[in-house]
Amino acid sequence: MSNFLNDNLNQSVFFDINYLEVLGENTFEYCLYKLLENDELLSDFYARYKNKHVGRKAYPPALLLRIIFYAYYRGITSSRVIESSCKTDLKFIALSAGMQPHFTTIADFVSTNCNAINTLFYKVLLICDQSGLIGKEHFAIDGCKLPTDTSKQWSGTHAELRKKSDKMKEAAEKIVSQHISNDSNKSKNKTLANEKKQTVETLLANAKKIDEFLATNEPRMGKGKRPKEVQSNITDNQSAKMTTSKGTIQGMAFVTAADEMHQIIIGAQGFGMGQEQATLKPTIECIKNNLGETIFNSSVILTADTGFSSEANMQYLFDEKINAVIPDNQFRKRNPVFTESNLYNKHKALRKKTRKDKAKTHAGVPSSEFKVNLDSHTCICPAGKELKFLGDDYEGVRGTYSRFRGELTDCRTCKMQSMCMKNPVKEKGRQVSFLNKEQTKTSYLDLMKEKVDSVEGRRIYSRRMWTIEPVFGNITSNKRLNRLSLRGEKKCTAQWLMFCLVHNIEKLWKNANEGDWLIA
Repeated sequence: MSNFLNDNLNQSVFFDINYLEVLGENTFEYCLYKLLENDELLSDFYARYKNKHVGRKAYPPALLLRIIFYAYYRGITSSRVIESSCKTDLKFIALSAGMQPHFTTIADFVSTNCNAINTLFYKVLLICDQSGLIGKEHFAIDGCKLPTDTSKQWSGTHAELRKKSDKMKEAAEKIVSQHISNDSNKSKNKTLANEKKQTVETLLANAKKIDEFLATNEPRMGKGKRPKEVQSNITDNQSAKMTTSKGTIQGMAFVTAADEMHQIIIGAQGFGMGQEQATLKPTIECIKNNLGETIFNSSVILTADTGFSSEANMQYLFDEKINAVIPDNQFRKRNPVFTESNLYNKHKALRKKTRKDKAKTHAGVPSSEFKVNLDSHTCICPAGKELKFLGDDYEGVRGTYSRFRGELTDCRTCKMQSMCMKNPVKEKGRQVSFLNKEQTKTSYLDLMKEKVDSVEGRRIYSRRMWTIEPVFGNITSNKRLNRLSLRGEKKCTAQWLMFCLVHNIEKLWKNANEGDWLIA
């Protein structure tokens, strides 16, 4: 038989290794280690420890942050997998100095240090700024919707949740009544009780959970101009049900701002709402808190997509003298580059063919078909009926409007009702509004449209894509973050900021000198 080397796996071997040498030179792990060696960065984490004179020794915050950040860098989000990696993966063993924190310790560290994580993000951002990685010429804002550790099955308005509770109680009562009706057969009765008892207890427990939630929580209202009740959630009432390209999720929108120069994240916050319009102002305030109140007094340009466009937001930007380019959702239709493109027209025709838009298939009779006299406050509908004048003080985007509404009895009996009204008549007749020309005013949306439609505006807005989208691509694709493991805006924001920290540290490692990692 040939002479081979011994490849027996059933043997014990002692390795003589140096943990620092395992990390290597000029690696992300080494950068992580050197950066977190700075006690000034971690001073806020030390405040929660009270074991100076009593109690067992605790894991150093730097150690836990090293293994958590490295796990996120590798696309690992499970605290159980992180614990296992500290036993089997040499890089994790080196970063944890041979120690093996329990998964509950790792999970508790993430969920209980929200304020310290916010402070750490700010301090690392200052290091990035001092290292020259923030250009402060162009900031881009966008949102990323992700599910959180909550169930969308427990969502609904208060009326819907109350109805769901009643149905559960009725189902439980029905099971009990069927059980009583079969009481003549004792053996069957005993078997039935064993099978159905757990079901009845679960239904009643869930109904009680809903009732307690309704008794202690007010209905959630939207953030629009005329707020309506939005769905609450029993497991996490700070989350929201939102529609994404991958379906409907129960989660949060993480609105993030990045600098163009190296895609450094300069601010991020989680919001339990699907609409982005109400998140623009808090995000700008977050940027000011991180980079200084006067950051927008310089030549900084701010861009965001159409989801942030609203009259109130545009007014805020103009009042604050922030140089921003935020287009409305019709800006591409006004751009000849798109309207004359064969590819654009092809997709436009496809969308028009497949779109199931009831509002467009049944748009109703336009207000231009109504005969109106604003001087005498009279309005006649196409059917010849006179509408009631509701006043001329309605504030709209372009100015004040005069409103008219049809009588309920006239609209109910009108032969043109199906053509005139989008929805069946219930409590109100057809309503139309007309702009008072003598009170017309230029809206802030119109001012932004002029800015966006200019050659310079289109050029500036084109820079948004390569500034913010690579950030989300890195976090959700490279780092494989597809779900937050916590609940509540504060905790979920902290976990999102930890991924943002990994992103910024990675940029710091690739683009800054080693000496810059040690800046206090």
